[in-house]
Amino acid sequence: MFSGCCGQPSRRTKKVDPEAELPANPQIDNGVPLLYLGAGRRDFEGAATRLVYVVSDYRRAFRAHPDDVRSLLRNRFVIPAP
Repeated sequence: MFSGCCGQPSRRTKKVDPEAELPANPQIDNGVPLLYLGAGRRDFEGAATRLVYVVSDYRRAFRAHPDDVRSLLRNRFVIPAP
């Protein structure tokens, strides 16, 4: 397929669902809501429970185990959710 400009070939872009590529976060009933303010994908490991929380530009909000909150808030990109 050619584009309208100078007869150069055009490439079709794939539509990628970035959130579909992220693994699911642990489901915690009494979890504390937190927000990730950084850029890109990050995996945070809770100091107390060793649970792994996966966040990115597309998934900023997550719930953390109450025992992990103190260690997660030490990171400057994680804040309590309003």
